[in-house]
Amino acid sequence: MGLNPGVAIVFQSFALYPWLTVQENVELGLKAKGILPDIREQKAIEMIDIIGLDGFENAYPKELSGGMRQRVGFARALAVEPELLCMDEPFSALDVLTAENLRIELLDLWLENRIPTKFILIVTHGIEEAVILADRIIVLGRNPGRIRADFSVTLPHYRDRKSLNFQAIVDQVYTIMTNPDLEIHESPEKSNTTTNTAKKY
Repeated sequence: MGLNPGVAIVFQSFALYPWLTVQENVELGLKAKGILPDIREQKAIEMIDIIGLDGFENAYPKELSGGMRQRVGFARALAVEPELLCMDEPFSALDVLTAENLRIELLDLWLENRIPTKFILIVTHGIEEAVILADRIIVLGRNPGRIRADFSVTLPHYRDRKSLNFQAIVDQVYTIMTNPDLEIHESPEKSNTTTNTAKKY
């Protein structure tokens, strides 16, 4: 099937090449796509600036903090202008404050249309993180693997963690995750009822 040029990924671990500089790491995807060096350099520098690492182009990963390394991961993924950006627990290796700052900055880029990406898929175990960021939440189950919940989140950004609607969604997702037989396919904003759909698979 080959590579999908419209998809990029940000990993849970920083997944940077330690012998390459920030700019060289960011250029990797562009180089793989056969982009000419001058254009590659221009795109990488532009994305490094957008992601907040201006001035660190020639630094090596070992010289960066954890948050800065993950910014490099974001810049590398976004530099190829993916239609779909996949993120596998991208904030879990960071301290609480750094993770929160990066979430808000990523949300800023998305809401202000400063990145060309049309869709973002994030895998997370953090309920509040999902409710803060997502317009659609899917809760997966296992044995067998299946979708246990699939609903929209229509709260406007930026979301208030203390609002009743926000807490209702957090509580609903928590209830689903801690009760294996519960499933829901309607937004908790519209309904606080949960259906028990335990079935024999």
